[in-house]
Amino acid sequence: MKKPKARGLLIVAVFALCGNATMAQTYPRSPVTLIVGYGAGGSTDVCNRVLANNVGQQLGQTFIVDNKPGAGSSLSVGYTKRQKPDGYTIASLSTGGVLNQVLSPSVNYDVLKDLTPIAMVAQYQVGVLVKADSPYKSMADLIAASKNSKKPLSYSTAGIGTPQHLTTERLAREVKVEWVHAPYKSGPEAITALMRGDVDFMAQTAEWVPHVRDGRLRLMSVYTAERMKGFDAPTLKELGYDLVAPSILGIAGPANMNPQHVATLTTAFKKATESKEFEACADQFGLKTFYRNAGDFGDYLKNTINDWSPLLKQFAEKE
Repeated sequence: MKKPKARGLLIVAVFALCGNATMAQTYPRSPVTLIVGYGAGGSTDVCNRVLANNVGQQLGQTFIVDNKPGAGSSLSVGYTKRQKPDGYTIASLSTGGVLNQVLSPSVNYDVLKDLTPIAMVAQYQVGVLVKADSPYKSMADLIAASKNSKKPLSYSTAGIGTPQHLTTERLAREVKVEWVHAPYKSGPEAITALMRGDVDFMAQTAEWVPHVRDGRLRLMSVYTAERMKGFDAPTLKELGYDLVAPSILGIAGPANMNPQHVATLTTAFKKATESKEFEACADQFGLKTFYRNAGDFGDYLKNTINDWSPLLKQFAEKE
């Protein structure tokens, strides 16, 4: 009689284990919100929507994109920090939101402590542009005009603390000119400002690709380590300036997320970055696919902050 009892206990234990495994596999059981720190229509918004749709299809749940623009995406990071780490609120994490913790005294988060890295999906590619009818044909023209102008030239970006803003300010200091920064809430708004003539030039991630291809804007230089595929504009390094913009586009959640949930999302986002839809979006907006898993993304964040913090602190002190 003892053996049947032992078998019964064993069967109960097996069913319990299976039940736990089934529960672990049911994440997500309800819709997941993906916070995007920029306005609708730009590369960050559109390509995150492509990823969210793909990941939702893989996991059998709706992924809802919620735009919370402002302060170079810092507002969205602060919001994400305050959410429950249950895997049902995650966020797009971009360069501005990471580096603003050093640049801005009003930012009260630390991405290395307050967020859980999930995956890095791409890198932004930044360029300096003018209208097609601008008298400036090159960066040399722009810099010369800046030095000779009676008033500072102005430029638009998608916000304070973005890689395009920070790198442009470093360039201004290096060439000893003053430029007036006009921050907007999204790339499309920054582009509209340039097209409308509200600013003299623009430094912006590559939402401008279609406008360069159709001849309405002129690309004069890029802030990448190498020339952008499909474009003939020189890098800043080629022009003699040792500057490359920091570049991060990834997914993160609040601190202390369940590792199993992180693993589920990491795998799903990897597959999403390999989809034809994401490749098409990256091509449309000039993004460079750059997948890294959760652990490698965490290391990348740490290295970026360590590399840029000394210069950002100097910049903040002078503001």
